[in-house]
Amino acid sequence: MIECAATFQILIFGIAQLPSMSLPLVPGTRLGHYEILSQLGAGGMGEVYLAHDAKLDRKVALKILPAELAANPDRMRRFVQEAKAAAALNHPNIAHVYEIGEAEGLHFIAMEFIDGSTLREKIHREQKSLPKLLRYLQHAAEGLAKAHAAGIVHRDLKPDNIMITRDGHAKVLDFGLAKLTEPQANDVISDSGSSELVTAVMPHRSTPGTVMGTVGYMSPEQAQGKTEEIDSRSDTFSFGCILFEAATGQKPFEAESVIKSLHKLVYEPAPTLSELNPSSPAELQRIIHRCLEKDPEERYQTIKDVAIELRHLRREMDNDLDTPPTRADTATESSAPTTSASIEHPGAGQRSQKWVVVALFALLVIAAVAIVYVWRNQNSTKAPALHFQNMKITRVTNEGNVETAAVSPDGKYIAYTLEESGKRSLWTKHLGTGSRVQIVSPTESYAMNASTFSEDGYVYYTVNDEENPQGALYQVPVLGGTPKKLISRVTQPISISHDGKQIAFGRYHLNGTHDELFIANIDGSNERRIITVAEPNWLGGSNPAWSPDGRTIAVAYGSENRNELTGQNLGMTPIVISVADGTFKPAAPSRWVYMGRVSWFNDGTGLVFIAQEQQLGAHQMWQISYPGGEAYRITNDLNSYALFSLTLTQDDSNVVTVQTDPVSNIWVATVGQSGSEKPVTVRKNALEGSRGIAWTADRKVVFDSNINGKASIWKVSEEGGEAKPLLNNGTDDVAPEISADGRQIVFGSHRNGGVQVWRVDPDGSNEKRLTYEAGGVPGFSVSRDGRWVVYNPFIGGIRKVSTDGGSPTELAAKGSLCYPQLSPDGKLVAYFFKDDQSLRPKIGIIKFDDGTVVKTIDLPLTALPGEFDNLFYRGWHWSPDGSAIVYINTLGGVSNLWSQPIDGGPARQITNFRSDRILTFAYSPDGRQLALARSSRTSDAVLISSGK
Repeated sequence: MIECAATFQILIFGIAQLPSMSLPLVPGTRLGHYEILSQLGAGGMGEVYLAHDAKLDRKVALKILPAELAANPDRMRRFVQEAKAAAALNHPNIAHVYEIGEAEGLHFIAMEFIDGSTLREKIHREQKSLPKLLRYLQHAAEGLAKAHAAGIVHRDLKPDNIMITRDGHAKVLDFGLAKLTEPQANDVISDSGSSELVTAVMPHRSTPGTVMGTVGYMSPEQAQGKTEEIDSRSDTFSFGCILFEAATGQKPFEAESVIKSLHKLVYEPAPTLSELNPSSPAELQRIIHRCLEKDPEERYQTIKDVAIELRHLRREMDNDLDTPPTRADTATESSAPTTSASIEHPGAGQRSQKWVVVALFALLVIAAVAIVYVWRNQNSTKAPALHFQNMKITRVTNEGNVETAAVSPDGKYIAYTLEESGKRSLWTKHLGTGSRVQIVSPTESYAMNASTFSEDGYVYYTVNDEENPQGALYQVPVLGGTPKKLISRVTQPISISHDGKQIAFGRYHLNGTHDELFIANIDGSNERRIITVAEPNWLGGSNPAWSPDGRTIAVAYGSENRNELTGQNLGMTPIVISVADGTFKPAAPSRWVYMGRVSWFNDGTGLVFIAQEQQLGAHQMWQISYPGGEAYRITNDLNSYALFSLTLTQDDSNVVTVQTDPVSNIWVATVGQSGSEKPVTVRKNALEGSRGIAWTADRKVVFDSNINGKASIWKVSEEGGEAKPLLNNGTDDVAPEISADGRQIVFGSHRNGGVQVWRVDPDGSNEKRLTYEAGGVPGFSVSRDGRWVVYNPFIGGIRKVSTDGGSPTELAAKGSLCYPQLSPDGKLVAYFFKDDQSLRPKIGIIKFDDGTVVKTIDLPLTALPGEFDNLFYRGWHWSPDGSAIVYINTLGGVSNLWSQPIDGGPARQITNFRSDRILTFAYSPDGRQLALARSSRTSDAVLISSGK
């Protein structure tokens, strides 16, 4: 007890040094451009007020720092440095810091105002169910992961610093404020370290905004004053304490005195969940136990791993809750007690009888499966080898902004690209140690693609930038060095032959009529064209895969001609091309809307690839047996996988790809009123408005959604509420457009293969097909008067057709001219395109009556769409008065709307979002409101193991 006695002395001294509270500010007090509205709370770190920001017309939370702390310049300097770093964080689960300022002799922090309640209130007062609490905590962990990736440790994580908004979003508060409590040279501290122990005995408050720590959530290294050992894993321990409290209603190291609590925290294990909540899942006990390891080396090394574990646990709990009582649990440890996520806890005798029945039933099922398996092996010579049947998915980066990734043949390294504010960089990471190194420095570029590794220690990557506007292939040593340019005019991933002597690559002609596949020597010399594919057929991003025997190359192929390859509907499939003569054949029937990168299994028995099965459907991983052509879906989850990132290790046991969480929901904002934006649909596991959004004449917002699997069209009030289906026929309908009078609703439908344009009455009746273009129509819009639809066929150009139907008229003859739109006065047509040479985004404007070119407008590089083909890009509109082009501009993963006058004046920002991406947007008919589809997409590299 000697250590505890010393600790107690430090604590007593610390209490005497606590800052005093000043008198509260009265409503109406002004601090700079902030006006105090009311007091939200008070704590050891000062008062918290609700205030009005007169400059940006929004509500904020103002935290007034105590004068005693603000008067210490050294302490303030270090706090400001930390808070500035926190202010740079952009994540939907982090409360944003707007400003650190001083006015009327007071130091303050202006932060995002969160209208909601604390996690503590959700746990203890509202007593939310465990699945809901785990949802909040999973999202909080994702926000923490973003901060940790930026080198920021919270230091004071507890339920009071996690706010839950009224629509159920978790927000972590007060990054950086605990830094104010760290010791200075003139502070009295113990030999072991720190006055952070002062924070351990601050009075506990549940007021939102209280920032001082409490003993119930400190890590052992904090409690022992080992400041030099505090890193992100200290937050992981605190997070484990919160998880424990969410599951049991109690703190894990609670005792009758602070001294005893500290002793438990440092020396004693936490109770097991089953002691306090027998119905809690055993998997949650394992997660909490690892978070609460005393040794930081034994904890989860990243909080992102905790978020992933919680996500998987929530899915298992959802499955358990949806499962009838007679169905067997899949637990395999017979010695462990049976646990469940359900609220009711049956008696032990009933459970034993149930398990006897379940065990007998399971044995019968296993026997039946074994008989079928033996029969198939004896009676079929075509049964393919199924890879990744018992797969495990492990996240191997936690930056949240990974675009592409590849794995080395031996599985020891990954290479990946990051996008930050329009600049892209290339990194390698050693999977065994977690160490990483930047091997290509950030450069302003349209795209950078981590392609593949060579056996002799190089990473191959492609880049599109000012120097290489049409792309180029480079190689760079795995651990960094001088990049070497090999081939020009290459934009997508390449493939290296198994003997390491040749490469295969494609050239995709944006404004042309054909795609080409080439091979060359490994150094880029001796290019030879293998095949040319002409419209109306195409290669899917020209991403080839060299077969193990070196005789063929597989690539994704799309055909607009029904029955040309397979007799199936329009779509995509892998084809296998002979290197010797360029002849090819399909590897499977065509069934995918879009396909990404293809890779061979190294034993030659099949192909693995990323593909999209439905419009708006998530990109999932598939395999095809070869030559049999049987297709099997490998992944089947709510995530999506990047189209052009898929590489296998040489033993086929692991694949690396990029995983994203594709969800979005609908927001409405008043034009010119910052802070007026509000969600009108609840964000769920669905994409809403990703292809299109529009307004009806009676101020309903219409949008597409994949909530029911296939794409459908829904509507919701501008005030929010329950969304209702407008078109939900199972026909894959997307991208609604509505005339200003609301009489013409135009949309795209995939019911005949490629997307064609249809119209429908406002009540969803009287459907009529308007276009019959080979290959479909990726972009279209309706005029304000409802008389015309202008569109771009897949094969290029711009055409117009009457909304009454009839033959189309050509406005522009050729080129990938995307999403044409009539100006509000009906005299001009604007369209999006990429410059042939620089590949920079531009807006072209022509006359509606004769197609004469009027002008072109340059857009910034950050206005380009993501990995989807620009043919489907719908991220811009005419301004309501027709004087400007309004477009989505995405910087550092955050999108805002910008306005570019067509007379050539400077662009200006017209929204001020601090998080999320904007997918699509639309002005209301009167131009006073905006509807937006916003997404909180994060993306990281994952390793999918086959379980071999």
